[in-house]
Amino acid sequence: MYKKYSLVEWVGVAMFNLENCLAFITNRSGKIFSEALEKEFRPYNITRSQWIAMYYIYTHKSMTQRELAEELSIKEPSVVRLLQKLEAEGYLLRSIDDTDKRMKQIQLSDLGTQVCLKLLPIAEKFKQDTIAGISQDDLHTFESVLQRMVDNTRK
Repeated sequence: MYKKYSLVEWVGVAMFNLENCLAFITNRSGKIFSEALEKEFRPYNITRSQWIAMYYIYTHKSMTQRELAEELSIKEPSVVRLLQKLEAEGYLLRSIDDTDKRMKQIQLSDLGTQVCLKLLPIAEKFKQDTIAGISQDDLHTFESVLQRMVDNTRK
């Protein structure tokens, strides 16, 4: 019959290993971090995605939907759905842009600002817990290497 070959034998070279692929490792890690932060925000009935959007809107004071989509690295239709939910909860105000009537400016309502500010210390504690025991030099190296990897993928 037929001889069974391992994938490495078949190709004749060392093969790609998903377990040591940095893109896979960072993606998996990101999912773990996201789920953990989501759990922290659950008592406030806010998702991680909603809070991140609220954070960007808060730090910019006012921005367009397109600008928020760029900050979040997602497509505008996804931002629209996210903003509709935030607006329905009373966290967000949308208005027509004074300079371009086709654009919508978004800003947090007073309630949205209060919730965002309430969640900031929770996010900061989460960050500190996550980086506990890691030196500033190691964190700087990690950020630098990760940024170079991102830059390399954009070439």
